[in-house]
Amino acid sequence: MSGIDSAWVNLTSGDGHRLRAFQARPRGAEKGRLLVVQEIFGVNRHIRAVCERYAEEGYLTLAPALFDRVEHDVELAYDEAGIQRGRTLMGAVPMDGALADVEAALGHLGGAGSAAVVGYCWGGTIAWAAASRLPLRAAIAYYGGGIGNRLDEAPRMPALLHFGEQDHAIPPSVADGVRERHPGAIVHLYPAGHGFNCDERASFHRESAGLAYRRSLGLLQAVF
Repeated sequence: MSGIDSAWVNLTSGDGHRLRAFQARPRGAEKGRLLVVQEIFGVNRHIRAVCERYAEEGYLTLAPALFDRVEHDVELAYDEAGIQRGRTLMGAVPMDGALADVEAALGHLGGAGSAAVVGYCWGGTIAWAAASRLPLRAAIAYYGGGIGNRLDEAPRMPALLHFGEQDHAIPPSVADGVRERHPGAIVHLYPAGHGFNCDERASFHRESAGLAYRRSLGLLQAVF
């Protein structure tokens, strides 16, 4: 892409773990900084494309490779084998480790208050968990399947959550629970299934993805 520069960079977490992260930097004026947290498929082509799309909008983005704690260079396909392998890898990465890596990425972008976070699927749950622990500008979570188990965690900054009404992996009670327990969080439902933002998945829903993206940009513009 002509308007950005992208590259892999090296990070070190607070516990000494070393990992890579994909960075996309706008060549023009910078509007803000954004952490992008992966699905269970690794920092694959889709997640890198998400980084580059936000960079085209003017945001310096960084996606830490959370599976580096288990296996390097993981890029999984959106098929049954990829799902099963991704679940296995996800289960091997403790939440504390994932959050340490997100915190390292935040430090790379400038530290406390320097960045917002957006996460997808597993990354959506991590973004929600980070919102109660890390000094972020804002937190955006797409269909985070584990959020329902973390409703006692309160975001300390503006939070925006996107769920699909046809998501068989996440019951409606999760969105209802967020609204009830955290009325300050913004929750949107879309006529779509799990993974509706990813144009490499059969569940991709163009209209919902576009609307969620515009709403996410709106929050970023409000906090930077």
